[in-house]
Amino acid sequence: MAAMDEPKTPSQYQSPSGKESSAYLMSIITTLSSSADFEQREKEKTRIEKAYINSDKLLGELVAENYQDVTKILQSFNGMTKSINESRDKIRKIKEDLNSCKTLLHFKRDELRKLWKDGVEHKAVLSMLEQVEQIKEVQDKMNTLIANKHYLHATDTIVQAVAKLEGPLNGIEALREVKIDLVNIREKMHETLIDELTKQIYERSLPTSSMHRGSQMRLSRKDASVWGWSDGLDSPKRAPKTDGTESSVNKTYFEVKEDLNSNPEENLKNFVAILTESLFVLRKLPDAVERLKLGMKGSLNKLINTATQQVAESSGQQLDSMVNHVQPKYLNELLKIVFQQTRCVAETHQTFLDNVFRLTSSGMPLHGNVLYDMKDVWSEIQARLQILLSQYLDVKNTMSSRQQAPTGFDEPSMDISQYFSKKKPARPKKVSLFRFDASQHAISVSSARQQIQQFEHDSLGQSDNWLIVKVCKPGAFNITAIYKPLRSFIEEVEAIMETTSGLQEFITEFVQNAFLGQVHARVSENIDAATRDISSGTRHRLSSIGFDALRNVIDEKTKRELGVPRPLLQSTVTVDNSIQELQELMHDLPDYADQFLNMICNVLRDYRDKCHSAYRDIVQHGSDEKRIISSMWAKDEDISRFLRSLPSWRSLQPRQGKELDRTICSEEEIRALNSKEAVILISNLSSDESLIPQQEIITDVTQMRTVANVHESLEWFGDRLNQFCTSLTPQDTLNPVQEELPTEMPPISEKTLESLKSLVQDFKDLAEICLLLLHLEVRVHCFYYLLPVAKQSNYAGPIDDLDPDSNVLKLNKDLSGMEEMMAQSLQPKKFKYIFESLGYLVASILITSVQFLKKINENGIKKMCRNILAIQQNLTNITLTRESDLDRARHFYELLYLNPDDVLNSLAEKGPQFTLNEYQQLIQLYHRSFAGNPVSVQDARMQRLQSVMEKGQDETV
Repeated sequence: MAAMDEPKTPSQYQSPSGKESSAYLMSIITTLSSSADFEQREKEKTRIEKAYINSDKLLGELVAENYQDVTKILQSFNGMTKSINESRDKIRKIKEDLNSCKTLLHFKRDELRKLWKDGVEHKAVLSMLEQVEQIKEVQDKMNTLIANKHYLHATDTIVQAVAKLEGPLNGIEALREVKIDLVNIREKMHETLIDELTKQIYERSLPTSSMHRGSQMRLSRKDASVWGWSDGLDSPKRAPKTDGTESSVNKTYFEVKEDLNSNPEENLKNFVAILTESLFVLRKLPDAVERLKLGMKGSLNKLINTATQQVAESSGQQLDSMVNHVQPKYLNELLKIVFQQTRCVAETHQTFLDNVFRLTSSGMPLHGNVLYDMKDVWSEIQARLQILLSQYLDVKNTMSSRQQAPTGFDEPSMDISQYFSKKKPARPKKVSLFRFDASQHAISVSSARQQIQQFEHDSLGQSDNWLIVKVCKPGAFNITAIYKPLRSFIEEVEAIMETTSGLQEFITEFVQNAFLGQVHARVSENIDAATRDISSGTRHRLSSIGFDALRNVIDEKTKRELGVPRPLLQSTVTVDNSIQELQELMHDLPDYADQFLNMICNVLRDYRDKCHSAYRDIVQHGSDEKRIISSMWAKDEDISRFLRSLPSWRSLQPRQGKELDRTICSEEEIRALNSKEAVILISNLSSDESLIPQQEIITDVTQMRTVANVHESLEWFGDRLNQFCTSLTPQDTLNPVQEELPTEMPPISEKTLESLKSLVQDFKDLAEICLLLLHLEVRVHCFYYLLPVAKQSNYAGPIDDLDPDSNVLKLNKDLSGMEEMMAQSLQPKKFKYIFESLGYLVASILITSVQFLKKINENGIKKMCRNILAIQQNLTNITLTRESDLDRARHFYELLYLNPDDVLNSLAEKGPQFTLNEYQQLIQLYHRSFAGNPVSVQDARMQRLQSVMEKGQDETV
């Protein structure tokens, strides 16, 4: 109640809303009625009146302040009220009018229905007239679209036009001719599309960059944009479309769009999609697929012929004349162009097939015998290339004249000495007693051969009448220029097809069955021509390599080209050229490196056998195949080992020469070694009274020149082969990392490499034997001419003969002839090896020959000294050094001027200058020459000589 007694402010009674005013009024009434006190009610009444007065006052102020607004509101309210009343009147009038119209229309409904039907008919007529006008413009529009190559719009236009003529406009006689024309256009439209698609696949897809000789084809920026490979805004957008199958889920397709404001050929993939879509709209897609499948052969033939013309134009030669020149590089260029173009063609076929799959997976299905895939495309490309290669490789003639290539090389290790031993006479060839030409096996083989020839006839392109104009002369050896790029292309095709390439099988069969045999025949023919005996009537005809063939050396021009200081045998250079050719083939055809290496081994084996046979024919004499002395000594292991241990021989070896520079050989050591060599030779040749037969030496200087040429040739040839061996790597020793690294030579089998190294060593051994033979032959000649000087000449004559002995003159002439020959045929260091220490040997021969002199007087002593001086002068002219060793021989014979006792006295005073045996032979000759000396005197002198020599040895020790 206290709260109710509180006076309320005037603001509490301000602005009540409608509902609030009612509630407020009821509140006041309740308060007044519930109050029992009169005074309280009066107070409440007073407050209410006061509030009313305040509210009235406030309302008056507000009205005064907003009088204009209130006036406008009232005026607007009056206007609205008036408009509403007028609208009510109009609606009432319209209702009355509608009722009146309804009544009138009810009476004229049949007339109105007739007018509506007439309007509909007129509208249909107008629409047909508009369509007729559009049909008339279709041909012009089609010509414009086809000229601009907007085939998708053109196809839609013609299909829609024909559909209208066969549908709504079917009965219009005036359009009959137009209909016939448009139907013909539609029927021929797919021909235009197929021709355009063929052009895009086989012409527009090809690179347009200019072709340079020997340069590889590359795509230009324009070509990249044509293929849609650029990153520009003109790249086609891909819109994935799937039909629920796995293949469609994994593939995405171009969204086919055709912009009438752009050139459709700017993007090849999109243009192919447009052409495919157009064929699909015409329902001619199966025909297009079949046409492309059947037209691959002719289109690829045309592509290859065009590429051939490009190669001819880039070479600057006439195409018709290029077939007569061996220029495989142009074939290589042609294949590079064809490979690049066929890749582009296959890519375009792939694009076309993708679009076919997209359209046929949800629409028109294709029969299996009509549709083709990429394997068919690559198979046809390989078939065209196989025919092309068959022409360029001359497969028909090559296969018809097959040569059997050696299948392998397997030679057991042999001792080189067997080549110098006697050989049994060759057995006569067996004559076949019967043949198997008419056997069942021979008949089946003949039938198979005829089938192969028929296959070759078809593979040569004769079945489709493809005229191939060639850029180089056909031949099997063209394979060397194209094998590597061809192999790379085949590997690429096999990766795409995931199967063995038919082109690979063709190349493999050609190389194995034809090319390898032809290479072997060609190499064998060249070597046989170089080693064949030219003069069949020569006296020194050899069994395998003719004497004249061994005399044939290279000319000066070839010698300069090879950079050799001395002439080489023409046969050796020919064999080396053949080996180089086979090495190049190993580079060019790395997959057949083992086969070519087997050929190399077979060629080397045959040439080695021929060289050994020729060597035997030079060093043999007589019907019992006896050998000359120098050959037997060179074959003797002890003599050969000793000669190879001498410093003069070691200095010839390239690896041991450096060791010799660090080895100090004194004059005494070299003299001791020369003395040992002389002792060995003298002990073999001067042990008895017999002389050396003439047939046991080489009397023809030409044969010695041949031996020298063989040595130089085989040494040079061995070094070349050794370099080749070092460039080879056995397959078994390669690890996986090394197999991937590029090498100069392909890896080969370790067994074949060992055989090759063995053959190389055989050539080196024969070259060394030839040099030893010359070294020993010169010394045997000295024995041959000097032994008769002591054994047959008279040195006790009464007349002083001023001329040297005739055998000495012959020796000098022989040495001069050998010097002239060897100076031309051997290198200076080898020439020095031949004649070095020869003076010591001659001096030793003359000194030891004193035992064969029966008597000698003063005239004989002078004659012997003249002999020594003549030989010394000749050797000095040959070696260009004073042969001081011959002074020792002259001093030895000059001792005969003295009495033996004087010789012994000088020996006791000055020491010995010769050996005990030499002094003994000298005293014995003195006693034989001067009669009257008893034997006891000779024995006494011998005993004194023995004691003096022993005393001298003790003092030396």
